[in-house]
Amino acid sequence: MRLAWALLVALLVVSLLPAGAAQGRRVVDVVTAGDSASERAHDFAGDCVTGGTIDGRPYWQTRGWLSYALAVYEDTEVTLACTFRGSEGRTLPFDLLVEGRKIATHRFASPSSAPVSVEIRVPFSLTRGLTSIFIMLRAVDGPTPGLLDLRTVQEHLERPLSRAARPTGATFW
Repeated sequence: MRLAWALLVALLVVSLLPAGAAQGRRVVDVVTAGDSASERAHDFAGDCVTGGTIDGRPYWQTRGWLSYALAVYEDTEVTLACTFRGSEGRTLPFDLLVEGRKIATHRFASPSSAPVSVEIRVPFSLTRGLTSIFIMLRAVDGPTPGLLDLRTVQEHLERPLSRAARPTGATFW
C-alpha cells in the first residue's frame, strides 16, 4: 500500500511540473582505471603509463599520455568528471584534449592522497552530433595525477508527458 501511495505522489509531482522540464545531471559513461574489461570497452591507450593502488583502488599515472573513448549524447553539452588520487601537496599539471583539441590545462593539487573529483566542461562545438568522444590526458612538466576513473556527465532535460499522452492504466508482470 505504501508503494502505491509513493507512486501516486510521484505521478502528482510530475503532473504539477511546469510545461518546461525537469532537469538533473546524468552520468552517461564511466571508465574505471585498472579494470581490464572497462578499459577494453573504452579503447584505453597510453604512453609512459605507470600504475598503483590507493585504498584498494587502482589508478594510472603518465609522464606521456593516456586516452579513452567515452559515450555522450549527441545533443547535449558534456562535462568530464575525473577522479584522481590526491597529490599530497604536489601540483601536477596536465592537458585535457577532446577529439584531438586541447580544451584545458589543469593544475591539480590536493593536500592528501584522498580521491578528488575534478569537473571540466567541454565546448559543445566539439561534441555536437557525436555519440562517443576521444579523451586524452597529457602530462605537462612531470607526471599527471593518478586517474582512478573518468565519467561523462550531461544535463538531463525531460519533458513530462501531456495529460493526453499519459497511459490510463498500468500493466504489471
